[in-house]
Amino acid sequence: MDKIEEAAKPLGFNIRKQNYKMKLQGDKTGRKGHLSVATEVFEVAPSLHMVELRKTGGDTLEFHKFYKSFSSGLKDVMWKTEENSEEVIGGSAPLGSLLH
Repeated sequence: MDKIEEAAKPLGFNIRKQNYKMKLQGDKTGRKGHLSVATEVFEVAPSLHMVELRKTGGDTLEFHKFYKSFSSGLKDVMWKTEENSEEVIGGSAPLGSLLH
């Protein structure tokens, strides 16, 4: 969760943590208000986690831009399969699928 926080803060997001969930709130007001993103971390194995990102407010295009920047900040801990490389569906995205 620390890595997620480290990747989100430079992008201008305020972060609230609770258990294995985080809420990211953008500082800037976009076309449809502040971009809000909910994250949830699932433990797949002791050293392997899956992170789900979900847009909870703001513009979908801004979410796609955020996702690209955010995921590039986590390249050192992300593992991708060919099937899901850079796939963002609507306002939801499995973060590369798995973090280790």
